[in-house]
Amino acid sequence: MNRVSRRKGVTLAVAAFGVFAVILTGCGEATEADPTPVKTWKITPAASSDGTATQAPSEATATPAATAAAGGTVLEIKGVSSLFDVEELEAPVGSVTIKFDNQDAGVVHNFHVFNGKDAKADDLAASDLEAGPIQQELTFTVEAGEYFYQCDAHPTTMKGTLKVS
Repeated sequence: MNRVSRRKGVTLAVAAFGVFAVILTGCGEATEADPTPVKTWKITPAASSDGTATQAPSEATATPAATAAAGGTVLEIKGVSSLFDVEELEAPVGSVTIKFDNQDAGVVHNFHVFNGKDAKADDLAASDLEAGPIQQELTFTVEAGEYFYQCDAHPTTMKGTLKVS
């Protein structure tokens, strides 16, 4: 082997190693904690019709307003920046419709409810995994208790609890 061939071989080996190192560096541990904080929201009611402020709920019970609809309760939740805008929902016993608004353009999300306090429980209901922006509706029936929900594509950052009483 002459000197030029050997130099080309070494150059190719170094380049291949560099590409392999870049690929490995881009892959993180699947068990790393996600540093992205999930926001919780405090709901402050609007002033009453006589202009006085109505009493604000305590932070412990503040959740997005549930809308009573014919035949059930409607809850709205958004997926933004791979996060749910709320991580706790409340509803009365009976039929619940989730209106899920995936606002992340080109990002796949869904809304998956489990019949228990974590994703190890049986499935209760789930919308399809679809790229946003898209709005989905999911209707199911619940008894009193707590139900875990998540986005199947982002289960570490998009999760929460539906409390039913």
